[in-house]
Amino acid sequence: MSKRNPIEINGVTGEVSDLPPQKGQRYRCQLDTLQDVRREMAKVYRESRSNVLDPVTGSKLVWMLQSVARVIEGSDLEKRLEILEAKK
Repeated sequence: MSKRNPIEINGVTGEVSDLPPQKGQRYRCQLDTLQDVRREMAKVYRESRSNVLDPVTGSKLVWMLQSVARVIEGSDLEKRLEILEAKK
């Protein structure tokens, strides 16, 4: 349960769950590593699967996250190549 987003309490079961960010609020998550991107993709999947997020929107977000992952991979390869070339 996040302290940043509003929560909803189910009146029947008493379960507490996060509500999605309100429109106009900036969503923040760390996307510095492939692990971060994988975690965010899994979150989008779960929210789409649970009907918290529209599946069409979820598909678009996952597509964007895949693009971020490719950039991270390319950046990591570039850094490794620079290190190898510096050793010569």
